[in-house]
Amino acid sequence: MSDGTAKPVIFISYSHRDRAWLEYVRSFFAPLADYWTLQIWDDEKLRIGDDWRGDIYSAIDASRIFVLLVSRYALASEFIRTEEVGRVLERPKAEVQFCPIVVTPYYTRPLPWLDQPNRRPKDGKALSELQDPERDREMTVIARQIDEIVTPTPNETAVASRNSRITEALSPDRLAKLRSSAPVLSSAGRSVFPSIVDYGRLPEIPYNILVGREAELRRLDEAWAEERTKIISLVAWGGAGKTSLVTEWLTRVRNEGYRNAAAVLCWSFYSQGTKERAASGEGFLDWALGKLKVKIDTTNSGTKGERLADELSRRRVLLVLDGLEPLQHGPEGQKGALKDQGLRAFLRGLAAKPPGAGHSLVVLTSRLAVADLRKWQDGSAPLIDLGRLSDEAGAALLGDGGVIGPAEALRGAARDFAGHALALSLLAGFLRLLHGGDVSRRYSVRAVTADPDDAGRDQARRVIEAYEREWLAREPVLLAIMHLIGLFDRPASADCMNSLRRKPIIDGLTDVIFDLTDDAWRGAIGRLREVRLLDPEDPFAPDALDAHPLLREWFGERLRQSNETGWRAAHARLYEHLRDTTKEGTSPTLESLAPLYQAIAHGCLANRHQEALDHVYKARICRRLPEGDYEFYASSKLGAVDSDLAAISWFFEDAYRTPAAGLNAESRSWMLGEAGSTLQARGRIAEAQPAMRAALQMYASRGDWRNAAIAAGLASAAELLIGNVAAAQITAEQSVVYADRSGDRYQMISRRAGLAAAAHAAGKHEAAAALFADAERQQQKFQPNHPLLLQGAGFNYCELLLNWGEWSAARVRAARTLQWVKRQNWLVLIALDRLTIGRAHLGLALESMASRRPASNRRDDGIAARTRLAAAVEGLREAALLSELPRGFLARAVFRRSIGDWKGAVRDLDEVEEIAEPGPMKLFLCDAALERARLALAQIEAFAPLNGRIGDSPQKPVMPAAAEVARLKEEAATCLAVASDYIKSCGYHNRDQELAELRAVLRGERKFAGLPPRV
Repeated sequence: MSDGTAKPVIFISYSHRDRAWLEYVRSFFAPLADYWTLQIWDDEKLRIGDDWRGDIYSAIDASRIFVLLVSRYALASEFIRTEEVGRVLERPKAEVQFCPIVVTPYYTRPLPWLDQPNRRPKDGKALSELQDPERDREMTVIARQIDEIVTPTPNETAVASRNSRITEALSPDRLAKLRSSAPVLSSAGRSVFPSIVDYGRLPEIPYNILVGREAELRRLDEAWAEERTKIISLVAWGGAGKTSLVTEWLTRVRNEGYRNAAAVLCWSFYSQGTKERAASGEGFLDWALGKLKVKIDTTNSGTKGERLADELSRRRVLLVLDGLEPLQHGPEGQKGALKDQGLRAFLRGLAAKPPGAGHSLVVLTSRLAVADLRKWQDGSAPLIDLGRLSDEAGAALLGDGGVIGPAEALRGAARDFAGHALALSLLAGFLRLLHGGDVSRRYSVRAVTADPDDAGRDQARRVIEAYEREWLAREPVLLAIMHLIGLFDRPASADCMNSLRRKPIIDGLTDVIFDLTDDAWRGAIGRLREVRLLDPEDPFAPDALDAHPLLREWFGERLRQSNETGWRAAHARLYEHLRDTTKEGTSPTLESLAPLYQAIAHGCLANRHQEALDHVYKARICRRLPEGDYEFYASSKLGAVDSDLAAISWFFEDAYRTPAAGLNAESRSWMLGEAGSTLQARGRIAEAQPAMRAALQMYASRGDWRNAAIAAGLASAAELLIGNVAAAQITAEQSVVYADRSGDRYQMISRRAGLAAAAHAAGKHEAAAALFADAERQQQKFQPNHPLLLQGAGFNYCELLLNWGEWSAARVRAARTLQWVKRQNWLVLIALDRLTIGRAHLGLALESMASRRPASNRRDDGIAARTRLAAAVEGLREAALLSELPRGFLARAVFRRSIGDWKGAVRDLDEVEEIAEPGPMKLFLCDAALERARLALAQIEAFAPLNGRIGDSPQKPVMPAAAEVARLKEEAATCLAVASDYIKSCGYHNRDQELAELRAVLRGERKFAGLPPRV
């Protein structure tokens, strides 16, 4: 430093598993802190970010003393060995003193850089082997020796020389001489590193080298360099090496400073070997937004996904999503479609963004191509099908794993195992362990059995079977550990493993491991890692154990087959541990609830369904209010609808159809209803119907007429959404009968309103009006203080009024009911009332164009429409009710069409279709087709009646050229044909008149501008 007062930097490198030794060593340096500058490297910085690599390199380059706390953990850390020690050894010895302090015993082959005279203690012992007084004396000597090295000398020349060296270590010239793997430097001399780096959630891989994937690596390089690609998918069967490819590419990118990334984030969805259970992306969205420091005041996963897409469109972020298949539908239906709406909104939103300088890239891996991204596959979201390794690459992988034999035999082995990366990696360990690496002994592994669900699945399973038969059968401790790993669908945390190892013994499972010493346990883990049955140690969770999902799945199945009693007892132990040790508090976050969701899975696998339902799901996730009803805390307060759905799946024998036999009759009915309503909320209407029907039958068979009426009402609403209007009317009539039998006044009112809604959809307007009037008369008698229909009944009545053009009547009613529902904070009802008010204002504004109402009134209605419709869309998103959200987008599309915002209207209609198609919600799809036709016809006439009348309008539209008119007419004709098909097939005759009006415009029989407003 220029003033000559720079302090010497003491850099202490250590493994965080030796944190206690760090504190001990630092306690001897503390009295000298005023004279020294201590730079402490903690590997948790790898996850925290904030330019960690640049800070570490700068500190190491400036250090006068580099202290390494030597232990088996530190020597096992590749980052410490190569990045930190390697960097110090490149510096001249005159600049830096390397001081190894052995804190615990270790074994390694001779390391010249470690075996040197200044290693302490001198006699080859470790500090841990010394008694307290002797250990303290030894550390006192070490501290004095280091102080003598760094204490300023009286010789001014020496002082200047030392300070010059430190200054040079931090200079651009010095930094420019770093080894080739160092990051790129900025013009100012400071390394250009991401401000946020977190790749700790990516699983460790066992491979030393990656072979046969150079073309894929080049394609990833191109995707990161070009602006067009936003998402790139790596698709292959389980074990084909997707994660290994991503890890290798990340390593290369990291060694080049991440190529100007602002942030690098990696997330793994863990349980890719579990096929039959649901999963959730909500934890990822919360984590990613938190890492990027994006504040968002919502619990809605769709809104979070859209916000994350917006953020990535503005910044240069590299995001890896590994193992996406738990969040996708399997081959049995909607193959590859995402179940999680938040993740779907994120990926589709990002794919649709125009190319830009920010250019983020999402690299995702899955067994299945993401169906939701298919429309962008030739553009912003390409796909790489990894397929099998070539024979040459497979042979190289075997050779890397220690397999020996003629080249042709190695290539033949690669062919025999279909180039499956995991199978070949396991085969290498198997042959090296049991047959001296002889490739010819591969024939001891059985022949492959075809698996229709996963073509490569059995390639790995047959090698695992050989391991079990020829080695693990003689190693009961190792076999028991693998059986324990098979209990998990994610990495097994240390606390969960310890809960399994404790007494009482689980017969046939933990009797050989419960009394293992820590050294014996670590030794066993090391042996399993050496042969690649267990993954390498995760530096961020060194005590956790994990294996490839196919391995977890295999050993879990084998334990269940061979010792089902022990398998259930182990799951029961995990259930109790997670249930009893999770302290979520009064306002828990989704992260703090995660162990409870995991507990539900283990509890159900232990056949404790009823207990898990009552004491965990209902009591701690749904939560009961003082008056006895459930507040559904996780879904309503945290927006964790998908997490709830994943939990619900565990209470079924087959997903959402047959409740577990371990539930009592009342709980089976309740769970079917819960599944149906949650699936419907997520827009998965077709899946919701069987559950709703089953719940209805169970309630009716028991004579529980109130719940039967509720179930029938929900089923009728689902049938309307899915486009079976006739069935919806029949079910609604049934719900009225059940409500009357129950004598419940509220249900009698609600079910009549539900029947009215079905009649309205069928085009029976007079019958619908009579039913609504009857329901409201009963409401006035039941609750004189609230004489108007409330909740969904009131919204549906307003829908009828809007259809008739009774704008003022609908607005007045919704304004009154809005005040009532606000007091209860019912998010969905607040949003729906605002939607009605916004549509009513829009109708009034459009109607006034042909009337003598003052322009100020027209402007005020237009402004009110814009404000209320925007609030309604956000409110419906916040409520996380996808079954209602398309209503908001449809209404806003009409408004945007009316002001000439053609592109905005198209975006809203795209949203409707994206939400409605998976359901499928056919009535919304019909309405979207009609509105697309209106939009095309409006553009032909350049008709935007509110353009320029409410402020912030787009440029005034102009009449299109002849060619554009022809295109728009063709588009309108196509959309009307689609709508006509929906109307006929669904019985949606409420739209007959609108269809006839638009067809007349298309034929040239009338002007679009002369049609009555439809909002």
